[in-house]
Amino acid sequence: MRRATRFRQLVEERHWTVFAAFSIHFQRAAREVARIDGDPRLAAVTVSSRSFDRWMAGQLKRVPWPSTCRVLEHLLGEPAVALFGASAGETPGASGDATTEVGPGMPISGFAPLLALPGATPTESAGPIPHLGVLESFRHADRQLGAGHVYSSLQQYLQTSIAVDLFGPQGRSRGADIFLAAAVLTEMAGWMAHDLGRDTEASEHFTVAFGLAHATPETSVGANVLASTSHLALQLDDADQALALARRGHERMANIEPIPMLTAHLHAMEGRAQARIGNDAAAQRALETAQATLEDTSAAPPPHWVAPFDQAALASETALALRDLGMLSAATVEAERAVALRGEDRARSRAFSQSALAGLLVQSGDLEAACATGVQLLAACEPLGSSRVTEHLYALSRALTPFRDVHQVQDVLEQLVHVNRRRSALLASFDARPGMSRHP
Repeated sequence: MRRATRFRQLVEERHWTVFAAFSIHFQRAAREVARIDGDPRLAAVTVSSRSFDRWMAGQLKRVPWPSTCRVLEHLLGEPAVALFGASAGETPGASGDATTEVGPGMPISGFAPLLALPGATPTESAGPIPHLGVLESFRHADRQLGAGHVYSSLQQYLQTSIAVDLFGPQGRSRGADIFLAAAVLTEMAGWMAHDLGRDTEASEHFTVAFGLAHATPETSVGANVLASTSHLALQLDDADQALALARRGHERMANIEPIPMLTAHLHAMEGRAQARIGNDAAAQRALETAQATLEDTSAAPPPHWVAPFDQAALASETALALRDLGMLSAATVEAERAVALRGEDRARSRAFSQSALAGLLVQSGDLEAACATGVQLLAACEPLGSSRVTEHLYALSRALTPFRDVHQVQDVLEQLVHVNRRRSALLASFDARPGMSRHP
């Protein structure tokens, strides 16, 4: 039977609607419950994607098995009978089933009248544009877990749902909206491919996204892709290309309603590129302009397809630019600011900021602070499905190796070896998944 449930509402509020994201959190909750209850068997409880889909669709007649309920209740903070009962506004007993037994594995339709949960209606998809309702779910899971956990799901979504609407009869009726959704989600796929070290795939995704952007009336979509492509060029050490792409993005933004977040992102990429080239004054001007632009609160909120770029992101980019200019003290201040501003809900971005800070502290000769930051980084990054995080860890190891005779440094280096070994196994498991081969 299909019904709107509290389970779906809570999952949507947490942005776990992508199964990979939900599964990671469920497995962590299972381990916690096993420890709390002293029952190791609970750590092995899992949920299949098929069960998750049924729960989200409300296509169920019974609550799950007791062990699954125990984990769900710990994860979501509400009784299983509340999670899988009817939401407010549903007519009790609509199925004609008058069963009133309540308990794990028992029919649920009869106790719907007991669950008058205010506001337990499913969240509406974000905005009127088709498919963009899933954007935040993919974005949230990617930030918190790394692309390895969600890239294959996004690829599948692009190849099925998006492709059907683009090339089927429905796609013709939806016009520019479907091209907008396709452009934004393809650009996101580019970032995920880059996160997994697949820069050729990333470049191809960005190229396709930019082409799709031309079929939309929203000029900012193309400018957003140019900001991302500029960032990729910097990662590939092509500062001239990065600068040219950022300037093209500014040109596209010149005659439309201001979007400070996107304009600041483009200025930051310009600043990074100028710093890499060695143009000190131009780099600092661009970074100062990015800061002033980001502080502009007079403009309307940015469209939800624009890649978020906040003060923490700007601080991180500024730190890297100042490092390239040889201004280590100022770069360290910005890196510390980036770490302080970045919350734990952005685990991967926080890891990058911590890595940059640790490297700067090594360069500055503050080994004690560098090791402390490195330990914090290692504690948080192990489950992240990100090749870029692994690259940062190896870079930190190389930076610390000349000082391995220092006891504190030796401890961190040993921890790096163990964490990188486990991360190698994690990343190898992603390569073995369908749709996750190294070549597109």
